[in-house]
Amino acid sequence: MDNSDPELTEGQSLLIKTLGRLRILILNRPSRMNALTPDLHRSIQAAVFDAAMDDEVHALLITGAGRAFCAGGDIKASSERGRQTRETGKQRAESLRQHGQTVIALNQMPKITIAYINGVAAGAGLALALACDLRIASREAILKTAYSEMALSGDLGVSYFLAALVGPSKAKELMILSEKISAQRAFELGMINRLVDTLDQDNFDDEWIQKISNGPAIAFQYIKQNILMTEGDLLKKVIDLEADNSIHCLRTEDCKEAAAAFREKRKPRFHGQ
Repeated sequence: MDNSDPELTEGQSLLIKTLGRLRILILNRPSRMNALTPDLHRSIQAAVFDAAMDDEVHALLITGAGRAFCAGGDIKASSERGRQTRETGKQRAESLRQHGQTVIALNQMPKITIAYINGVAAGAGLALALACDLRIASREAILKTAYSEMALSGDLGVSYFLAALVGPSKAKELMILSEKISAQRAFELGMINRLVDTLDQDNFDDEWIQKISNGPAIAFQYIKQNILMTEGDLLKKVIDLEADNSIHCLRTEDCKEAAAAFREKRKPRFHGQ
């Protein structure tokens, strides 16, 4: 395994470290607040699958370079790609289902997964964090569902994870209103497991993380398996439904207006069409 400590450079969108039994994934598009592109998502998925299969890895941690964990999908890049590729609704839904395999893996892999939320976690970035077993956040972190602002209904299992963590009624409120959630408020709601004053991304020497990565991995695996048994296959069903509903949203005039407003840096004017 690679125990090197690579420098955070803009040229490599995902950095991978291994420190002892801990595998670390660093989303590295700081100038874009680590927004997800298809290439970055494929890299994350491959790295998650690799960590799941590596017997020497006992825990997986995901974080972001710079001031954000992940601001969600890269809307600008997505709009440009859509104009160039003419991707059909069916193809787009299948892409969302494929991306959903990443959060299924984080949720169900036989390793403990940790989101190390150093800043903004919004949209698909929030879903990625919520898919992890545990979440540590800086007190300066901000969480936000963000989907409704783009006239979208959610993807990557965000509906499932939010409802499981905060309850259906609060999940609806967070998805509909899309308000900024402070780290303290997220902790009170149960979205965050632990708050810290600062996140040290140089050595990841946090006592809590070390206790997890150096703990009884087999027992942790079965603890996770026992709890997952109570959930059945609901996550996959939610991801499939989210993918279909996302395509319906993408075809609306409201969604087109939201994308235009984003590009023009103005507030969208929705008409329910």
